Amino acid sequence: MAKTLYSVATAGLLTILSGCAAAPKAVIMSPEYSAGQLVQLNTPLTVNVVDLRTSKFTVKVLDTEPAVYLPDANLPVTVSAVLEQALTANNANVVPEAKTNLTLEIHRFLAVVSESYSKHESNAEAEFKVSVSKGGNTFTKSYTGTRTLSGSLKHDQAKVEGQLNTLAEQLVMHIMEDKELTDFISQ
Repeated sequence: MAKTLYSVATAGLLTILSGCAAAPKAVIMSPEYSAGQLVQLNTPLTVNVVDLRTSKFTVKVLDTEPAVYLPDANLPVTVSAVLEQALTANNANVVPEAKTNLTLEIHRFLAVVSESYSKHESNAEAEFKVSVSKGGNTFTKSYTGTRTLSGSLKHDQAKVEGQLNTLAEQLVMHIMEDKELTDFISQ
């Protein structure tokens, strides 16, 4: 009888304690390229996106539980999709193998949220490094961006996701607007 009571008590305690350890929430990323055609690339190229962040978290909420949110999709796949949308909109032919290779390295992509009882603020930062190799020559350049979001009461996850989507879209648009880069690809 004591053994059964001990087993029931242990199971109950484990159930209570496991409820306290909440799993990180998923962040849904879905940036869309909407700037249209900015340049005329007219070249086939291969696109590769690599995640070189030291921390794979996309959102960090300070002083709360859960403190971190994990992306629900693979961030390199998401960034690759919006980059390929931009390249296609600018008449590039994205193919699995080409003489022109574009590699985008994600060095930073994170929103840090601080909140109190009456307000919240989200500071998002991103750093992408683009390298294009073509005919033995290489062009490399870094692109950074920030976005700030603030409001009353607690943060809204959907708004922080929107902030990150907008940041990704803006960085890809800056990449497409970079005349040095587009000239290098087009030559």
